[in-house]
Amino acid sequence: DGFEASVALNLTAPYRLTVGLRPVLRASTAAGGASVVNLASMSALRAVPMVPGYGSAKAGIVSMTRNLAVAWARHNIRVNAVAPGAIETPMTRPMMGIPEIRDPEIAHIPAGRFGLVGEVAPTIAFLCTEQSSYTSGALFIVDGASDCY
Repeated sequence: DGFEASVALNLTAPYRLTVGLRPVLRASTAAGGASVVNLASMSALRAVPMVPGYGSAKAGIVSMTRNLAVAWARHNIRVNAVAPGAIETPMTRPMMGIPEIRDPEIAHIPAGRFGLVGEVAPTIAFLCTEQSSYTSGALFIVDGASDCY
C-alpha cells in the first residue's frame, strides 16, 4: 500500500497535473516557450531500499520528463527535471537525529553536509527562463558532487 501511495503522489499526480495543463502551456507566449520543471531525486538513480516506492516514482519522473519533452517540443513547451541529493527539508528532518541513517548519506557527499533548499532553487529558476530556451528533456543533478551513482 505504501508503494502504491508513493507512486500515486510522486508520479501519477505530477503526470496528471502536467498533462492537464498542456493547453495552457501550449498557449503560452513566454519568451523561450513554456517551461515545466519536474522534481526528481537522486533516489531515481540509486537504490534507497527504505523507500522503494519513492525511488521508483522519481525514476518514473525522469522518464516522463524525457518523453513529454520529445512529445511537446514542436509546441514550444520545454520539460526538464531537477534531481536534488540529500537536502534539508521537512521530509529529511527526521533522519538528522538518526546517525545510522544520516551518517551514511553524508559519507557520500564530498561537501560533507546536506544541501539547502536555496541551493536547489536557482537551478529550477534558470529552467523557467528564456536563457534555457534550448534545454529540454534534461536532468539536472544538484547533489554536492555525491558519489551515489
